[in-house]
Amino acid sequence: MDYYWNGRTDPAYNLALEEVMVAQADAPFVMLWRNRPAVIIGRNQNACREFDSAYAREHGIAVVRRMTGGGAVYHDLGNLNYSIFAFEKDANRRYLDFAPFAEPVLSALRSLGVEAEFSGRNDILVGGRKVSGSAKSVHNGRILFHGTLLFDVDPEAMAAVLTPPQAKIAAKGVASVRARVANLSEFLPGLDRETFRPALEHELLRRFGLSGALPIPDNWIREAERIADERYRSWEWTFGESPDFTFERTRRFPSGTVTVLLNVQSGIIRQASFRGDFFGSAPVDGLAALLTGCPHRADALRAALSGADIGRYVAGLELDSLLGLLVP
Repeated sequence: MDYYWNGRTDPAYNLALEEVMVAQADAPFVMLWRNRPAVIIGRNQNACREFDSAYAREHGIAVVRRMTGGGAVYHDLGNLNYSIFAFEKDANRRYLDFAPFAEPVLSALRSLGVEAEFSGRNDILVGGRKVSGSAKSVHNGRILFHGTLLFDVDPEAMAAVLTPPQAKIAAKGVASVRARVANLSEFLPGLDRETFRPALEHELLRRFGLSGALPIPDNWIREAERIADERYRSWEWTFGESPDFTFERTRRFPSGTVTVLLNVQSGIIRQASFRGDFFGSAPVDGLAALLTGCPHRADALRAALSGADIGRYVAGLELDSLLGLLVP
């Protein structure tokens, strides 16, 4: 078992690095790492129903899709994330479950005085409250198990960004399950975020009989940067990979109530329509036509609508208000 500490905090790079390490590592490993503020959504999720995109933009919170399943999670520097890799051929069949992979983390937490327990499919609880969620993937005989430990995460930011605005979204895909959460700092008053990692690291090293962290090879770093640029930083991966869905939202404006209905496939609006008791001097089908074929994201919609006289279709409606109706 090897150990790595990844000190970089770019979520796109960190997820790409995981992918590279799982594909190229020739020995099982455990890695600790952190992300700057980010929403990390599961591989099979619909991004639009998992977070508040306006809040994320306003607060500089990145959004990245990971390669494993499960629900959306919020990361910031108060999280400590862990990755555990093993070969399927070397693992007892029970390692296809989540619990055995979580055991090193549970053991380390208990050695620090936290009465942690594994619960349900993929959660670590303390006093009935969730302090860690995890996900797992098996590909080509290689198993990746990773999760996040909430040490002193900003609870207000987490609650706000993981609460999507009200909209009716019908889609395939896995929706997140919200749970009562807690920060480990509540149970470890003698530690702060800078001392928690070394304490947990010490227990993991002791458990596996390791002397210290190995340097991350330069070729892994270069490959991770390439994959981060090509995939994890791209709109096509994070949003275009969402399952097809229909989006419906209603808002009241001075000229009346407007309901928009969108059919979105691979992140592209394939059909749009507007309904309501509003007034306008031009058929609203013309406004819907401007949206057809446009990516369902704010900047693309702004560009598509920037030359349109929106008030002709819905009296008194301006571009910014319309965008607030069209995107989560």
